[in-house]
Amino acid sequence: MSGIPISQFAVFFLLLLTGFFCKKYGLFTDSAVSAINMFIINISYPCLILTRTVALDMDHQIFANFMLAFSINFGLLLLFGVYSWLYCRGGRFPGEDKPVAEFSMAAPNNGFMGFPVALTFFGDFGLLYMVACNISLNIYFFTYGVMLLKRGRGVPGEPILKKVLGMLKMLAHPKISAAVLGIILCYNNVVLPGIATDYLSGVGGIASPLAMISIGTMLAGNFGIHSFKRRVVMEPVANKLFAMPLISAAVVWFLPLDPLVKVILIIANTLPTATTVPILCDNYARNKGLSGEILVITTLLSIATVPFAVWILNLCHL
Repeated sequence: MSGIPISQFAVFFLLLLTGFFCKKYGLFTDSAVSAINMFIINISYPCLILTRTVALDMDHQIFANFMLAFSINFGLLLLFGVYSWLYCRGGRFPGEDKPVAEFSMAAPNNGFMGFPVALTFFGDFGLLYMVACNISLNIYFFTYGVMLLKRGRGVPGEPILKKVLGMLKMLAHPKISAAVLGIILCYNNVVLPGIATDYLSGVGGIASPLAMISIGTMLAGNFGIHSFKRRVVMEPVANKLFAMPLISAAVVWFLPLDPLVKVILIIANTLPTATTVPILCDNYARNKGLSGEILVITTLLSIATVPFAVWILNLCHL
């Protein structure tokens, strides 16, 4: 890792503020933010991933690193799930809020926020390994995450065929498809035509700033100072922003991995609660409000914690 210019942190902060004020003063409506998010997730990020991946100097080691980042991060997420269950057991939280607290503290925003952070501070290979982490997170969402949100509800198990079809549908998501296609093309030294490269670069290039602006709109949400006084909110927040990164660092620090893979695995789990968590909580009739409070506060505090983590890892010369 090379030195991290302070200006990059400042630009991130200004983009977040832009989103905050646009939402606060009505320049962005809820429907506008939703449309922007759909564009980023389904079009702009896939273009970014494809164009950056195709341009990489791919070899057997890079591909092995990608698979290691995917596998180890999935293992870390399962470890977080166990930790969260142990932390929330007993009478720490009301029964209905336990699954929400567990899910919120264990699932990081390593896609929507992770992609711009990885690309800005760690370059194209950082983005590639963050994509691997995001693929594992998506699998985690729709396997353990769904099981967690169904817990205690007496929901009958889904047929195996339906589970398989659901998994295939998830793997066909544009972000994942773009990553797979990019790796195949890069590995086989396929060069895209100039017009395709220019288009993908243009549409993908706006993904990171748009994502940070969109995240800034979350900070203008309906939460107040009372949220910071609620234990059911702040304990998951503290675990998400501090316990999970420390667990990640303890697991990967001494593993014989490429230094950049180590850094991305730690940073991926330093990020705030994923935006998918409230969506899934709403889908399964859980406390969406609680998950939203945790998401907003972890996002707000991550303005300080993520740059601090990047700075610390840079000092460690990983």
